[in-house]
Amino acid sequence: MAAWFGVSLGMVKKLLQQRRQIGEIGPLHHRTGRKPTITQAHRARFQALLQKQPDLTLAELRDATGLKCSLPAIFYVLSDLQLTYKKRRSAQANRIGLTLPQHARRGRPRVVRGI
Repeated sequence: MAAWFGVSLGMVKKLLQQRRQIGEIGPLHHRTGRKPTITQAHRARFQALLQKQPDLTLAELRDATGLKCSLPAIFYVLSDLQLTYKKRRSAQANRIGLTLPQHARRGRPRVVRGI
């Protein structure tokens, strides 16, 4: 049979085994490639952790989930989930030194009154 189709005996054995296991002998290209490290369960865990404590760092998220991946990988997943992290200043903004944009470009700061 292998000679009839011009394939090796090992290929015929592999196809017969595949037919026994999954019921067809077609190519399995969709099962190739690297499997994702961060699964849907990890994504749900990220969301739950960030709801409890929104100021977790990427390293803390990685440690809390036990993942072995890079920090940019976690960043990309969080941006895919549309979860952003914006740093906040620890003190209130200074309202005395506000300048108008057109004066700030020329280097002459102008204090805005009445804000």
